[in-house]
Amino acid sequence: MAACSVDELIGQQEIVIKPLGKYLSNVKVIAGATILGDGQVALIIDSNNLF
Repeated sequence: MAACSVDELIGQQEIVIKPLGKYLSNVKVIAGATILGDGQVALIIDSNNLF
């Protein structure tokens, strides 16, 4: 068993997660990516596969 500690949440958004297909298919902790409101790309972590 393992635990992950979070000090604070910065914010909350509703997003659409797009899969990355073959680009990062061998990285199990990345669930996909999304484009934020300001145009930045954010990778989405799959917390179930961290440990």
